Amino acid sequence: MTSKNKIFIMIFLPAALLLIAGLAVIEQKNRTLSRVQFENQLKNQWLLVSEIQRSSLDTEDFRRISQTLGLRVTLIAGGGQVLFDTGGDTDAMEDHSQREEIRNAFLGFPMTVVRQSRTTGVHSIYYARMVAPDMVLRVAYAVDYFQAMEKSLLTQAFSGLVALVIVVAVFAMLISRQTGQTIRALTEAVNEAKNGKIDLPTFNSEALDGALYALSTTTRELKDAASENSRLSTRLGYILEHILEGVILIQDDEIIYHNDRAARILNFKLPKRLSEINQAAMISVLSKMTSDNPETEFQLGGRIIRAGYNHDGPARLIVLHDVSDREKYLGFKTDLIANISHELKTPLTLIMATSELIVKDNKMPEDILLKFLNSIFNNCKRLNIILDDLISLHRLENFEGGQPAEASLDEVLADVKELLNFKDKKVTWNCDQGVVRIHSSHILSVVTNLLTNAVKYSTGSEIEVGVRKKDNVLEISVSDGGPVIELAERERIFERFYSLSQSRTRERSGSGLGLSIVKHIARLYGGQALVTENEHGGNTFIVRLLQR
Repeated sequence: MTSKNKIFIMIFLPAALLLIAGLAVIEQKNRTLSRVQFENQLKNQWLLVSEIQRSSLDTEDFRRISQTLGLRVTLIAGGGQVLFDTGGDTDAMEDHSQREEIRNAFLGFPMTVVRQSRTTGVHSIYYARMVAPDMVLRVAYAVDYFQAMEKSLLTQAFSGLVALVIVVAVFAMLISRQTGQTIRALTEAVNEAKNGKIDLPTFNSEALDGALYALSTTTRELKDAASENSRLSTRLGYILEHILEGVILIQDDEIIYHNDRAARILNFKLPKRLSEINQAAMISVLSKMTSDNPETEFQLGGRIIRAGYNHDGPARLIVLHDVSDREKYLGFKTDLIANISHELKTPLTLIMATSELIVKDNKMPEDILLKFLNSIFNNCKRLNIILDDLISLHRLENFEGGQPAEASLDEVLADVKELLNFKDKKVTWNCDQGVVRIHSSHILSVVTNLLTNAVKYSTGSEIEVGVRKKDNVLEISVSDGGPVIELAERERIFERFYSLSQSRTRERSGSGLGLSIVKHIARLYGGQALVTENEHGGNTFIVRLLQR
């Protein structure tokens, strides 16, 4: 193939392809413009019909006018029922709630769609939009005229393309005789410029030489910028996928981006488009999230979700926070403060009342005075017990563990027996010996609190204490003779200051924090605390601690 022919092909083929591409774009734009004009006409018809009273729609005059214009008008209620239609009998029409344009309209997205009517069988263009809070108005035209117009535009474009290709061929043939060598040199220079080379050949043209240099510089800068953008995109993606908040970015009907956390918070697999969501509950949730309020809270599956909403033009950014734990904590904190206030106020009130009587009556009989002083002393001891247990709870909640500590079971149980006075209770010990990797103070606290609880509240005369090592678990159990704790109360007895029924509490009481301390220690070691009914008609408290 001669150089002349090569140059001809180099000029003709790109030019012809550019022409084809350009005419294709123009044709597409023409078709798009025609469609837009057609859709605008449809929207104008919708606006005109929306101004007509509903009572005036169902008249012979309106039906005749709409048929003359080729316009179909349909009115649909929120449940999908067709209230009015110029194209058929509304009683015989099926539920329209799942029509694409109807569903989007109820979501707040006016929509134009082209499809074949299930009612009339005519291929039509539909436009639907809400006309009232629970009602959608839809108008439609048959697409025959629109298709004929598109076909005519296509024929004209093809004829023009053929003529322009012939002109380009003639033009390429004329200039290929003179530009062969120049084109080859220019091609080589462009390739060098694309690779970032600055020392380029000159073509005795200031514009051409400047363009080649600019191309070289720009190519190098674009490569650097693309590399930096790739790094930033990777970092941003990593951040968005690992933050605790859910992030959803929406533009019009399209869900452009969402991280995995958002899907987990909503417990719902988000589709590509909002219109693809057909669950009523999730539609309601999205409606709340995309409201005009910058921040809103709602309940979802027993959890409390806070949604922050920002928008910039058609783009809407939603940030989701699961604040269930925070709300539970605030409620728990309020209850705890109320319970502590109540538990402290009772002995303080008794101390103040008794002290006031002693101060006012300095000639009080000695036996009565001694009784009042004993009351003050006992209530001071109760306050001291409550405060000590509160301090213990605080230390447990802020305990960081540190290095694993070893404790001798023999020494800990000996300390328990020395501390407690069992009086009329017979305590049976079934305990393993040896060393465990658990803080001795924690074992002492668990056994002491469980045993004290059994001694105080059980009516039976015998108590069984078991301390067993099973693999990596230390199991502590205390069994009493009853009365049996009701099933509904077995979980709640481990709460702070929770009071059982009178059949269990009798006349003796503690701080109300002992079992709560036991449960905190169990959680600290990744274990559990529970109570079950035993074969003696009583209760067995079981605490399992995992060795560190």
